[in-house]
Amino acid sequence: MFMLCGEVIAKVKYSKKERMELIQKSVKQTGNIHKNYKIKFNNFEINLNKTLPKFENYDIINEENKLKLFSNFYLPISIGISTYQEIEEEEKTYTKEEVKEILVNKLKSELSEEINNEENVLNVIINCTEEEKALEVEVIYEVQENIGTEEKIIE
Repeated sequence: MFMLCGEVIAKVKYSKKERMELIQKSVKQTGNIHKNYKIKFNNFEINLNKTLPKFENYDIINEENKLKLFSNFYLPISIGISTYQEIEEEEKTYTKEEVKEILVNKLKSELSEEINNEENVLNVIINCTEEEKALEVEVIYEVQENIGTEEKIIE
């Protein structure tokens, strides 16, 4: 028989902290690609293209496909494809107020998922620490919760 002998109500604190730079760098693909093909015999490679991409910044994706005769009999020959995808780097500068708003919204959302009942939130505390090129935000929820546990009582 399980019994809840009483309720123990306590103030529990949940907190999350995150830091964000004021200058954010992002990378996006332009859509321009360049492919190089090669044939490989064991460790010997023959490049079919002799040109490199004329992109300043790019990502490389290498694929290698082994040739096979039957479902599980592979030949020592493979065809390689190197795909060069052009990328552009962008910088976006945020104000301290924008960074604070972004981080507070994100941290509040994460804390709301952790808390069972948001109606029991007594207080929300937001702490900001400013650095030269970054901002650190901590969000603390003070929540009133029942921390009692069920215990098995043997009669």
